[in-house]
Amino acid sequence: MAILILIISILLLSAPAASENEVTGIIGESVLLSCDLKSSTAIDTARLRFHWQDESKIVVYSFNKGEENQHQDSLYTNRTKAFRSEMTSGNISIKLSQVTLEDKQNVYSAFATLLGENDKHNHPCRTTLLVAARFPTPSVTVNKTNMNATCSTQGGYPQPVVTWTIQDRGNHTLDPWEVQTNITLDSESGLYSVWSQVNITENQTVTCHIFNPVLRETVSNTTIVSPSKSINTDPAGACDRTQHLIFMN
Repeated sequence: MAILILIISILLLSAPAASENEVTGIIGESVLLSCDLKSSTAIDTARLRFHWQDESKIVVYSFNKGEENQHQDSLYTNRTKAFRSEMTSGNISIKLSQVTLEDKQNVYSAFATLLGENDKHNHPCRTTLLVAARFPTPSVTVNKTNMNATCSTQGGYPQPVVTWTIQDRGNHTLDPWEVQTNITLDSESGLYSVWSQVNITENQTVTCHIFNPVLRETVSNTTIVSPSKSINTDPAGACDRTQHLIFMN
């Protein structure tokens, strides 16, 4: 397979530049590495040979005239699937399953050859994979003795941005110096935990926002601080709950 990759690479020096793409995969889920040969005629899969490799030149998936994964590295065993019924139209995309943190920022490249009298060699696609994990909706609790609100969540990736908004006479975002935040990385899972705290006064509505910069997604939770008691967003309690899920393009 190494000789095959070398031959294809040499022949590709004069081929058009590969199309560049960037996709985001969620840890534990599947992601599509898309690639289209843009063929104007139907492709005979008995003449089609292609493979995907990562930036370390490890074979992620291989297709050789109808045979799959003869040279696939064990790192990707049972993690890839191609769309055989669509190969005749030039679709050599693959689905990569069980995305892990080790896949982050990896660059996956597709190389294709159409065998025949005038063999056509192509390097049509390069895809950079970003990896993320969604943060659960944060828990927001109020300590009426110390007059502070605490926000916590865990199990997300990458490191988030934490902000607080306060609504009393108006609605404003707290400055960083008004917030005490601790973000820690779990050495085993590689995921982040968040703990953040702000001072409060009565008759305020406070909201904690957790922003994931890769997903461009914010999860938020709100607590209303009343004079007599706090109405918090404890998931297990019979309290008023406001949850915001904001997607930013």
